[in-house]
Amino acid sequence: MTRDQVNYIIDNKTFPYPTDGIKLIETHISWVILTDQYVYKIKKPIEFSFLNFSTLEKRKEYCEKEVKLNKRLVPAMYLEVLPIKKSNGKYHLLDIEGTIIDYAVLMRRMDNTKKLDLLLAHGTVKAASIIKLADVLVSFHQEAVIVPEGEDWRELYKEFEDVVSVKNFLVKNFGKETGQLLEEVNQWAYQFLNSIKKRIADRNRKGFVIDGHGDLHARNIFLLDDPVIFDCIEFNDDFRKLDLLNEVAFLCMDLERFGRFDLSKIFSERYFSKIHCIENKSDEQIFSFYKLYRANVRMKVHAINAQANDITENKRQREMALISQYLELYNQYYLELKGGCGFVR
Repeated sequence: MTRDQVNYIIDNKTFPYPTDGIKLIETHISWVILTDQYVYKIKKPIEFSFLNFSTLEKRKEYCEKEVKLNKRLVPAMYLEVLPIKKSNGKYHLLDIEGTIIDYAVLMRRMDNTKKLDLLLAHGTVKAASIIKLADVLVSFHQEAVIVPEGEDWRELYKEFEDVVSVKNFLVKNFGKETGQLLEEVNQWAYQFLNSIKKRIADRNRKGFVIDGHGDLHARNIFLLDDPVIFDCIEFNDDFRKLDLLNEVAFLCMDLERFGRFDLSKIFSERYFSKIHCIENKSDEQIFSFYKLYRANVRMKVHAINAQANDITENKRQREMALISQYLELYNQYYLELKGGCGFVR
């Protein structure tokens, strides 16, 4: 679909369910239409190295996969895949005759005021809610499919060191010291991962790698009475197949981005009290490394977003603020890890 076709659907309210209010949220890979009770998510016809929505067949496949995978966590939220049709020059999601031109994931709308990132920004998140959230993740992970072969240390390093792809942008906007930091941390990360490669392989063999969520940050959580974790990664299986510590570290890192190290500790302690996936000192270091890894990836993603040709100045400023936050965490985690790892000279 095109943005004009999406606008037609919005302007003419050609939805299967009546609505008064409509809001469009556009990301770099999708259009998300919020109505009074339902959400319609349409994948953009794009292709990247890690994602391919370039054909109608692929968009249908990944819409169906998105519903199937997210039903593991929130079956009441993810409902079905709807065809988008063209009929007599009009575009709609109604069940009438027409040519199928695309597909949309139909979801039940949740209370957006309860998204975890908004609650964290307002300082209203309580420890009891974080404990409930940890219990939801524990239940999900206990039922998740174990992946026989996870990433080895070289694959993990390759993903980590790719932050150099945005080095020039970061240097231009945050100073040459940032470029020097990236180079130093990448050299350190290679040494660190090489030093614990046997333990990474052991964890793979012991069943600590699962088919999980893959994108566990605060914007993908509704902190309702029963917390809801949604929007898992469907477009790349490798991003979703990860060590338990990697999944937990992502959310802990994001809680710490909001300055809530207390909630991060509460969450991880509750989780690790029920799933015993830290067995020794090396595992503790691996968990800390995954927080560094997640800050690294988010910094890179927002740097890419900030360079988009069609970005508004307001959005660019928001992206720059996020980069600054992740860069601060990145530096902090590195210094803590460097100080605690005896192999570093």
